[in-house]
Amino acid sequence: MTPSPALSLRPRPDWRAAAQHLIDGCAHLPDAASRVELLERLCVALGDELYPALLGVLCTVGERAAPPARRAVASALVEGLRSGRVPSGRRPAWGSSGASSMRSLGPIEYLCAWYAQGGGAQPPSASSFDRAMRSLLSLVGASDEARLMYAQRLMAVADDPLSGTLTRSTRDGLRQLASRWEADAADVQAPVDAFLHALQGGGLQGLATRRFL
Repeated sequence: MTPSPALSLRPRPDWRAAAQHLIDGCAHLPDAASRVELLERLCVALGDELYPALLGVLCTVGERAAPPARRAVASALVEGLRSGRVPSGRRPAWGSSGASSMRSLGPIEYLCAWYAQGGGAQPPSASSFDRAMRSLLSLVGASDEARLMYAQRLMAVADDPLSGTLTRSTRDGLRQLASRWEADAADVQAPVDAFLHALQGGGLQGLATRRFL
């Protein structure tokens, strides 16, 4: 049996079309479990190297979709949070290499770690990170339940240093982001600024200039 060829991104991905496919699935599948399964299948199909492409799709939904569409995708994330099946990408533990040291992170904490710590695909620039994070927070925040549950998830990730996936400054940033986001759903810039301020206090890692939106 001939193996399937590896997936790769087009030079100019059609984020809008991909976002619409995701919205259609989340809006028309019969139940929340089916919507979570759709997100999981996307993660598996993309694999670790292309997981940032899923972030690009989610960011497009958060930035450009109408409120009902954002709520449809956010509802899938609620079920994922409840069942421990948040669509995740794997990153290596800080300062290590190899599959045995890989850890799974959900979209928000993955983006934070990717920006702050680099590794794998070239990380986003400061302006791209700011835009992408505000889009993700807007998407998840379309459901108050999803926002509050995800904020608690970020707190738990920040308080768990055992996996070694995140540096101290990244964990401090996640804690600050979650705290500001939990307190105020309307202002998505304040949590991003709080994360960046915490990173600056801990020594920012090298940044790149890649945009993925």
